[in-house]
Amino acid sequence: MRLVDSPPALERTAKELAGAEQLFIDTEFESTREHRTLCLLQISRGETIYLVDTLRLGNLSALAPVLEAEATEWVLHAGQQDVLLLLERFKLKRTPPIFDTQIAWGLLGPEPSVSLAYLQFRVLGLRAGKAHQADDWKRRPLPQSQLEYAAGDIAHLPELRAELGARLRSKQREQCVFDAGRDALVPSDDPPPELNLDSFRNAWQLEPPNQAALRALMDWYNGLPAHKRAQAPAPKTLLAIAGRLPEEGQDVARIKGVPMGWGRRYGDQIAALVVKAVNGARAGDFVPIDPPPYATFEEIRLDAYFATLRAEVCAMLQVAPELAMPTRVLRRLRAALLAGGTGEALAELEGWRADLCRAAVAEHLETHPPPLGS
Repeated sequence: MRLVDSPPALERTAKELAGAEQLFIDTEFESTREHRTLCLLQISRGETIYLVDTLRLGNLSALAPVLEAEATEWVLHAGQQDVLLLLERFKLKRTPPIFDTQIAWGLLGPEPSVSLAYLQFRVLGLRAGKAHQADDWKRRPLPQSQLEYAAGDIAHLPELRAELGARLRSKQREQCVFDAGRDALVPSDDPPPELNLDSFRNAWQLEPPNQAALRALMDWYNGLPAHKRAQAPAPKTLLAIAGRLPEEGQDVARIKGVPMGWGRRYGDQIAALVVKAVNGARAGDFVPIDPPPYATFEEIRLDAYFATLRAEVCAMLQVAPELAMPTRVLRRLRAALLAGGTGEALAELEGWRADLCRAAVAEHLETHPPPLGS
């Protein structure tokens, strides 16, 4: 274990880690509502564990080429926050292949989310405590016991990687862990879906001017670039704007759900959009909307059917349901099945999920037809 808290030590560390086939990584950070602060980076190539004091160093650029090297694999446990933090802090241009031991475990059995201590016990037979889990990682100097705890979080990752990798290879799933890791841990470039009136459960309550305002807001939202759509208020907030019909930017900013900075920046534009839509509304453009039911027996039966499908398919494949077929995928599969039949539904299983699950889902749909139209 080596503490890295000076620029010369960081340069030496970067040289010693350069060209590593695998980097075993963990982080310690402090979170607030506004942001997260990286306090310590634990990193190893399987031998010496380096504890990089990110608070004292400040400039960490020497490590960036090491972290984003094309031939280097990251090995972490439950690395969603770690990966996002490292991509942001080091301003990495590419994300290396990621072997997440928690995801690997979920591809081998029913448990999608387990602690590192639990996994070390199940795979390696080791018992470990968590004495410093809730400690203050911003204090300096960090006591020796806290540094040893931090080092312990990656000490057994090489053994876990080797054993889990062997188990995955025996099931021909090793590539799945990298694809699933990118899917779960790396920010998606996919824009939020476009909005329509079905996106708003309570749109049926809107009067003609309010519906005109909502349609204008939907057109505005759907026309935004992907990155700006992700920053816009949530659909329920757009519905609230249409319900209130603000005439000035300051009125928009005061509506619950409108981020303060966004309201200041775009409030006048949104207010002008709403006013224009209301002034141009015509009674003939108003389409009365019937309220959708909160529940039907047909939907209850379909919910039960798809829950059973997921359970049976994942039990047969010996994979965690929440990993292989999370709720968002199950919803898309169900909607596609209702809209276009089995072929369109199976097309919703893409990438590694298609390779892993599509044949089993197709078999279940054929042998246990869904309760449609009954």
